[in-house]
Amino acid sequence: MVGRSLKDFLVGALVGIMSMMPGASGGIIAVIFGIYERLIADIADIRNKLLKDLRFIVPVGIGMLVGLVVCAVGIDALLQDWEVPMMFFFATLILYQMPDIRDLANGDDDSRPTSWNVAACAVGFLVMVAFLFIGSSDSDVSLIDLDAVDLVLLFVVGVVIALSKIVPGLSGAAILLAIGLYTPLMDLVGGLDMSVIAERAVAVVPILLGIVIGAIGLAKVVNHFMTNNRRSTYYCILGMTAGSVVTVAVQALQGLDGTVMIAASVVGIAVGLAFGHVLRKVSVKYARETISSEPGSAESR
Repeated sequence: MVGRSLKDFLVGALVGIMSMMPGASGGIIAVIFGIYERLIADIADIRNKLLKDLRFIVPVGIGMLVGLVVCAVGIDALLQDWEVPMMFFFATLILYQMPDIRDLANGDDDSRPTSWNVAACAVGFLVMVAFLFIGSSDSDVSLIDLDAVDLVLLFVVGVVIALSKIVPGLSGAAILLAIGLYTPLMDLVGGLDMSVIAERAVAVVPILLGIVIGAIGLAKVVNHFMTNNRRSTYYCILGMTAGSVVTVAVQALQGLDGTVMIAASVVGIAVGLAFGHVLRKVSVKYARETISSEPGSAESR
C-alpha cells in the first residue's frame, strides 16, 4: 500500500511540475498515466466517489502541491538560461505520448473514427493553436492594494486556472503569462517568504476560491462528456495534445538563436525522446494499476 501511495505521489508531483512550466500541461500527464478520467469522476462527485477514493486522491493531491512548489522554487534560473531547450524537450515528450492518447480514444473499438470524432479532434487542435496569437503581457499585475473589481477579476483568473487543469493540453502557465500573473505568483510561491505571502494573502483567497469552484463545476461538465461521449472527448483531447505540441514548438523556434542554443535544443529533443520512451513504459504499467485499483473495478473488489 505504501508503494502504491508513493507511485501516486510521484505521478501527482510530475503533474504539478508540468502544470507550472510555460507551454507544458499537467493534464496531458494525467491522461498519459491513466489518472485523468478517475480524477475528473472523483471531483465531479465528491460525496459518492471522491470520499471513497481518498487513498488515491490524497497522495496524488499532495504530490501536485509539492510539484508546484518545487517548480516555483527552481523555475526562474531554468527559464532564464534554458527556456528554449526546455520547450523543445516538452514538445518532444508530449509528441512521444500521443499514440497512447489515441489508444485511449479508441479503447476496444477497432472501427475508424467517425466524423464527430474527427470534428472533436479538429476543434481541440484549433483551440490550442489559437493560443499562438495570444500575446504575453508586457507588465506583471500587482497583487497588493486591490479593490473589489480586482478581487472579482482574480476569482475569474482562478476559474481560468482551473480550466487549464481540467482541460489537457491547455497550459495554465501560458495563460498566467498572457495576463501578467505568472511572475507574481511564482515569486509568491517560490520565495517561501511568509511576509510576502501575508502581504498578498488577500489576492490569494479569490484565486483559490475560483480554482476550487471552477474545478468542481468544470469537472462535472467534462465527466458528463466522458460518460456520454467518451470517444469524441478523448479525440478532442488528442487534438489539444497535437495543438499543444505545435504551439510549444513554434514558440521555441521563435526563440532559437545562436549555436549554443541550437546545440542545447538538440540535446533537449534527444533527452525528450529518451525520457518519453521511459515515461511511456512506466505510464502504461501505472495506468493498468490505477484502473485496476479504482473503486468499483473488478480487481479492487
